[in-house]
This record gives sequence, structure tokens and C-alpha cells, in this order.
Amino acid sequence: MNVSGLSLSVLSAAISRGDCSSEEAVTSCLGRIDGMKELNNFITVTADDAVEAAKRADEMRAADGEVSPLCGVPIAVKDNICMLGVKTTCASESLKDYVPSFDADIIARLKRAGAVIVGKTNMDELAMGSTNETSYFGCVKNVLDDRRVPGGSSGGSANCVAAGQGFAALGTDTGGSIRQPAAYCGVVGLKPTFGSLSNVGLIGLAPSLDQIGTFTRSCADAWMMFCALKADNDRCAFNVDDGYLSGKTIGVPIGVADVVGLNADVKQAFRNTVEKLEKLGATVTEVGLPDFGTALAVYHVISSAEAAASLLSGRLPVGIGNASSFGAEVRRRIVSGACVLNGDNYEKLYIQAAKVRNVIKRMYIDALSACDVIVTPSALSTATKLGAITDPQKTHASDMFAAAVSLAGLPAVSVPCGFSNGLPIGIQIIGKYDSELEILSVGQKIME
Repeated sequence: MNVSGLSLSVLSAAISRGDCSSEEAVTSCLGRIDGMKELNNFITVTADDAVEAAKRADEMRAADGEVSPLCGVPIAVKDNICMLGVKTTCASESLKDYVPSFDADIIARLKRAGAVIVGKTNMDELAMGSTNETSYFGCVKNVLDDRRVPGGSSGGSANCVAAGQGFAALGTDTGGSIRQPAAYCGVVGLKPTFGSLSNVGLIGLAPSLDQIGTFTRSCADAWMMFCALKADNDRCAFNVDDGYLSGKTIGVPIGVADVVGLNADVKQAFRNTVEKLEKLGATVTEVGLPDFGTALAVYHVISSAEAAASLLSGRLPVGIGNASSFGAEVRRRIVSGACVLNGDNYEKLYIQAAKVRNVIKRMYIDALSACDVIVTPSALSTATKLGAITDPQKTHASDMFAAAVSLAGLPAVSVPCGFSNGLPIGIQIIGKYDSELEILSVGQKIME
């Protein structure tokens, strides 16, 4: 059975029926990883361990039909999530030889579910970047066009799912690092409600923003992953009725189509998607949100300050404080963050940014009181060319629609909604706290 094109949920069902084995699925993924090395999606491939884990998963399924739906499914993990006995480098020279002596909570849950981890994926160094070009181990090349970036910082995770090298992947999102690469690679990228999935064992730098999430090929797969990672398999069923959108209200931010830098094809795909939602029975209403550019600026003040504080705290792995080994983007952010934390600047910048953050959060909550979900483009454009953007401000602009959602701690998902010159376009669906099922259900209707 050719499994490479299957979704996670379809593969899980096929393994349960005996149509294929976990070992076959894992071998397929490992073959694709080896056959597409030029994409540079992985920093570490755990081939031997994965094959052994697949054999154990097949034995578990044979012995007990009541297993997790993730049992035996090949999954990749972003390389800033600690895994016992496996290098966890954060794509940084400072951690190139770091091997954790423990599993992150989320890895422990995957292992208990019987999932098979095929490797650790490439990323922007210390999750600082939006293109996956800041990695010490080299850039990742988009599987849909190897002259283009996959997005960042979770570029390797998004790209490996798009390339069929894993049926799902873990990523992390601080201000768009799951949603933007999902859009660039044409997959589903879920950033759950802040705190809904454990971050224990994540080498993160912005503790009030960082959130582990997932990349999958469908919204049903994303829901399956989310439930398993919350250890809540009773909620795993994902059935979206034909009339699901009837009676739903979709919020469209006032002026969203006029944001500076929004690509014309992305704008048109967004409008087409809104029209599709209306035709499927939803009511569309305009909602007022804070200025996207202002929210992005607030995000960078807070995230840079928290990153600098984390590096100076001594809580992170030994070696990560060796600033001389950091790349240019990490140094730039740490210097700017240190300036924010310095003396009077703390009051003038960080405290003020925190106050504006609270206003942003309240405005999103108020907007969502008038609708069920809010939709925006996931990014300003499709995937950019490798090396094309050298100005950090322009690179960060790719998180224009995502940053405010992270500041508010709300759940959001990016799903594919069209193409421009063969490159995927993503739409972001934002929901109320703990409304992952709702945003994924809307995403399902968009993808149908």
C-alpha cells in the first residue's frame, strides 16, 4: 500500500484495519527523508529508533485493539523540544552537541500514545526568524519550489509534512512561527490557546508567548493531534456537518484588505474565501481590531525583552549563553531586548508595551463577542525567494496578522485557501479561548 499521500487519520485507520503496518509507514517516511535531503528539513534523523518504535507499535496494535489513534504514526519534532538521548540543538552552534537527559512533556505524551518520532526538524536559530534562513545548519528549501523559503521559525516541520516525510509534526509559535510556514507550505498549522498544551521541556525564549502546536495535512488530523497531546482522546471525533456554517458569524477585520504590503493574489484569495463562507450559510460582519502594525511592534518589544531575560537568567541549557556563537539575527534581537530591559527603558518601553498588549487582548475578546471566529490572511504574501529579504523589518512583516493573536493568547489555525503561481496561500482563523474544535471545523469547510 502506498501510504505517502495519506493523511494522519486515514493512515491511522489503515493501520488499525491491517491494510498497512506502522513499519511500512515509517520506512516510507525515512525513504522520503533520505531521498529529499536537499530540502534540509531535518537536523537529526532517528532512523534506527523509529524502526524499532514502529515494530513495538505494530505489536501493541496486534495485542490490544484499544490504542491511541497516534499509535504507530510517524511524526517529526521541531528541534527546540527536548527529547531524551537525542540532540536538541535549536539550530544553534551554541547547542550543537546538547543531548537532553529527559523528555519534554509533549514528547512523553507522544511516546505513551505509541507515536513514532522520525527526527528533529530544522528551524530558525533559537526560533528567531521568519524564513528558516538563520539556522546554523543551513536554510530549508520549500518542497514546492526549492528557490523559496518554507517560512519560519518552524520551517522544517511545516516543510516535512508537505513533503510527506512525516504525517504530522510539532512546531512552536511565538508570534506566527506555525501559522506563517503552514501558509507558505500549504499545510494546516494550529497554534492552540496559550497554555493548553504543556511547554515543559521546550527551550523557549518568550515564556508569555511561546506555544507548542502542530502541522498536519487536514483539520481532522490537527484535531486528532490536539486531543492526543492533551491526553483527551474521548474528544477525538471530528465530524463537520454539511450545514455547519449555517447560523455562524464570521468576523472580517475592518481595513484588513488595505494593509500595506498585502499581495494582490493573497487579497483576492481571502475575498474568495469569505464569499465561500457566505455561500455555505455563514453571516459575515466587520469587526474592529487594533492596528496590525502596532501589534507587531508591541510583539517585538515584548518578545525581544523576554528572550534577553531568558538568556541572562541561567535557566537555559549550558552553552546557550555563549553569545559569540550566535548568528546575526539572534544577536540583533538579544541586543534590542537588553536595551528594552535597561534602566529607564524598561518603564518607557516594556511596561508601556505590556499596557498596549492588554488593550489588544481586550479588543480581540470584544470583537469575538460579536462573531464566532475572525478570519484574516495568514501572511502578506506567498513564500518569498531564498535570500530575497535582508531587511529584518520586512522579514518580520510576514507575521503582520499573527502577532496580535499571540499577544492575546487566542487559538488560531492557518489552512490553505488557494494558490498564486503554484504557491499556496493561507487563511488564518482565530477563535475564542479553547475553541480549537470550532476554528478547525471552519477550516475544514474552507478546505472542502
